[in-house]
Amino acid sequence: MVAWLIATACAWADAPDSREEGIGQFYHTAWTVREGAPGQITALAQSSDGYLWLGTQTGLYRFDGVSFERFRPRADRDFPASSVSALHATPEGLWVGFRYGFASLVTRDRTIHFDARDGLPTSTIFAFAQTRDGTVWAATFRGLARYRGHRWEMIGPEWKLPGSQARTVYVDPGGTLWVATDTTLACLPPGETSFRVASDKVARVNRILQDPAGAIWVAETDGAVRPVFAATGDAAANGPELKIPAADLLFDADGALWVPTMGDGIRRVPKVRAMAGKHIDSESADAEPFVERDGLTSDYVSAVLQDREGNIWFGSSRGLDRFRQSKLLPAEFPAGSFDFALAAGDNGGIWAGTKNRALMKLDGQTVTFEDLRVPVSAAYRDPDGVVWLGGPDGIWRIVKGKLSRFADLPSEGGYSGVQAIVRDNAGALWVSINRPGIYRLADGQWTHVETFPEFPKGSSPLSLMTDRAGRVWMGFARNQITRRNGDKVIVITATEGLDTGNVTALHEDGQTVWVGGERGLGYAVGDRIAMIQSLGEPLRGISGIVHDSHGDLWLNAASGIARISANDIARAQHEPDYRVRTDIFDSLDGMPGTPAQFRPIPSAIAGTDGRLWFATTSGVVSIDPAHVRHNATPPPVDIVSVSTEAGTWEIAGPVNLPAHTQRLRIGYTAASLTMPERVRFRYRLDGLDDRWRDAGTDREAVYTNPGPGRYTFHVLARNEDGVWNEQGATLDIRIAPAFYQTVWFALLCVVLALLVLRVIFLLRMRQMESQLRARLHERHAERERIARELHDTLLQSIQGLTMRFQAIANRVPAGTPLRTEMESALDRADEALVEARDRVKDLRTYVVDLSDLGGALEDVARDLGHDHPMAMRCTIGLDTEIMDPIVRDEIYQIAREAMQNAYSHAHADHLDIDIEAIDNFVLSIRDDGCGIDPAFLTAGGKPGHWGLRGMRERAERIGASMTIDSIPGSGTRIVLHLPLIEACPRTATRSARWWRRVRQMLVGMP
Repeated sequence: MVAWLIATACAWADAPDSREEGIGQFYHTAWTVREGAPGQITALAQSSDGYLWLGTQTGLYRFDGVSFERFRPRADRDFPASSVSALHATPEGLWVGFRYGFASLVTRDRTIHFDARDGLPTSTIFAFAQTRDGTVWAATFRGLARYRGHRWEMIGPEWKLPGSQARTVYVDPGGTLWVATDTTLACLPPGETSFRVASDKVARVNRILQDPAGAIWVAETDGAVRPVFAATGDAAANGPELKIPAADLLFDADGALWVPTMGDGIRRVPKVRAMAGKHIDSESADAEPFVERDGLTSDYVSAVLQDREGNIWFGSSRGLDRFRQSKLLPAEFPAGSFDFALAAGDNGGIWAGTKNRALMKLDGQTVTFEDLRVPVSAAYRDPDGVVWLGGPDGIWRIVKGKLSRFADLPSEGGYSGVQAIVRDNAGALWVSINRPGIYRLADGQWTHVETFPEFPKGSSPLSLMTDRAGRVWMGFARNQITRRNGDKVIVITATEGLDTGNVTALHEDGQTVWVGGERGLGYAVGDRIAMIQSLGEPLRGISGIVHDSHGDLWLNAASGIARISANDIARAQHEPDYRVRTDIFDSLDGMPGTPAQFRPIPSAIAGTDGRLWFATTSGVVSIDPAHVRHNATPPPVDIVSVSTEAGTWEIAGPVNLPAHTQRLRIGYTAASLTMPERVRFRYRLDGLDDRWRDAGTDREAVYTNPGPGRYTFHVLARNEDGVWNEQGATLDIRIAPAFYQTVWFALLCVVLALLVLRVIFLLRMRQMESQLRARLHERHAERERIARELHDTLLQSIQGLTMRFQAIANRVPAGTPLRTEMESALDRADEALVEARDRVKDLRTYVVDLSDLGGALEDVARDLGHDHPMAMRCTIGLDTEIMDPIVRDEIYQIAREAMQNAYSHAHADHLDIDIEAIDNFVLSIRDDGCGIDPAFLTAGGKPGHWGLRGMRERAERIGASMTIDSIPGSGTRIVLHLPLIEACPRTATRSARWWRRVRQMLVGMP
């Protein structure tokens, strides 16, 4: 218990408020079924991740401060029962006890269930506790059980525990185990193996607890809440006995006792030891009540818990209640009071006048009424400590706590009230009444000041102040201030920088005069006003300004109480463009309503003890600026859900999402239970975000079309006082790619793109080749025409001339010099004719009709046979006209080269040429000559000759294979093999021809 109190105290960085709080001054929040809370709450616990767990008769729930979630195990089987009877949080997880003999251990990753097969008794579990050695103890209807070594076992007689039942179990901060049975209260100190009887005078005990002084208390169903054991002295000396049936009890961090009763709501005893020996019943004023008519969800309350932030929770039959200490302490004035005019009293007290209540004085927690039962609309404490009050019925003053009437209002009638009062250095009162101008009361005489031209026509001041120099400041509606010093009056308007609208607050802080109004805050610099700019929402509706001992400025504004630090004020006064930071205290901090904007003002005062007071139309609150509560506990962050358009995905590790994920929603939370409404978040998705996103108070991140890949989601949170959990929570997410988003598909696209480029390149090459071939055909045709013209004209003419010249030469006698020269000339002419015929032959060589390949080869044989006669046989086994022209031309050139070699070098008698086309195209050329030297075959041809090499290159160009077999003296055989589809594509199927074209484009074949 002490460790828990220390941890709770450390959660709040500042010392506690100097003023005690009653239960009615705690900030109470209720959740019923309408707000999503479960009913019939039987147990409460808080786990290490910050969640508040609720055991109910219908199942287990958890609460993050915002929403309730019915908890069910993830991958494990469901809970063995639904009616939860006990909860206990340990470092290992949350122990859940059920009625009729079941228990479960809920951890971060899984849930483990226990029943009779694990040694657990088949009876209701009332409570759990864990000792320092890690042993978990369970109080059950059939006795005490303990969990060790992954198994439960019942405590036997050797432990000397009286009774047959264990009603509840508890481990105190010193490590002692306490057990309440059906007959006694027993304890087991650390290291011992037998119980000691601490008290045998107990009834049915629901809960055992140690108070801050070390005494043991019990809450009994049929008895009372009382101390029953103390290590020294009488237990009854440690506190009173509450004769109220109770299911639980709690000592908070301040030592106050909280009791949830079984039908009488909640009771709180703030000073326990001061009431030692008293007997308190449900009607006693010694215990502060809070019941259903005060806003409690139900008067039947069965569980209580103080969380690590200091909030106190109650589970009832109809919902959940929370009590937390507000930063603003409400003054417990009578309900229904409104329009408070405040003035500081002596010793930290305050005076409060209203429209509908008698004058009230608040000292500490005590409110007393004075004999002044008229409306009070203005209050003011002068530098001498005299309190002045004004209303429609006159002016009063309070001197040293004594109230007296001071003066009637001026004799003119029709006044609705006093707007403001102030005293100048001469002792005269300046009073603003609902009449144009202002009144001055000196020596018992009223003077009506309304003729000054500096006064706005038809207006009276809304606010008044006397500064240290004795000058009277008057704030008017419509953005005007006048400052009066004797007979000298200075007017300050928008021309001098004033931009507050109606001037409803004037305050002097040292050497600075502050001005507040409906449009903002400013300060006087000589005869001018400099306006203050703020971050976030502008400061509007300011009707009260005070400062504390640290120099911080406090404003009562429409948005709540705003605090501006002294450092920010100093910086803003030196840097006109600087925007000050403001701490806002609003309804969540206990602010009741909004401050008055017309009357009564000012709505903020400083007490004589340094405490600051703020009034609204419906209540008064105070704050000790030296002890502002600050929550130093970082909010635990948890990622709770991942969903897409395809459904919700379990978070049990990295989340794998399918391809085509278009909308990714990630839910997260932070179990900060004090002010969850002010918890702010920021998140980042690594792989998509390059910076943190400010989510504000949203608890879900949404991403559209995130794309495939690996991502890591980070989320951080801060509490209401700006304390960040910098570690936060992370989750790995993988979105599978569609097939077109994979790396291999991208590589395939690159390959296909390269292939397309190659195809385009090859198509262009084929187009250029076709154009070149057409030009070659034209050139060949032209060569043929030239050869024909040369043969038919020039050569024939020269031949005729040569014959004519020969006839003439024959007439010249032989042996004469002339005949010799003529014969020599004729020889040269014959040589020229032979050379010309060779050239013509070369021109016609390239123009051969190859549609009949066999005939073309026979023509070659005839041309070659003039000089080297040889028997030639040519057998053609297909119609060569259907052959691919390019392939046919290459085959012709290969055969022609082989025939030239046979006729010129083989000295053969026979030459056989065979062409077959069955499965493959086969060309065979065979002679019976002298053969080829093996050395030449190995070397690829005779040095200086390129015939064999050319034949092989042509064969490779059309995708054919060629073999040469030769044995010296036995002849030579040349065989060329070519796939039939390459030689005769028109004979192939359509798919085969398509595949051939693809291969040609891919490999660049012709």
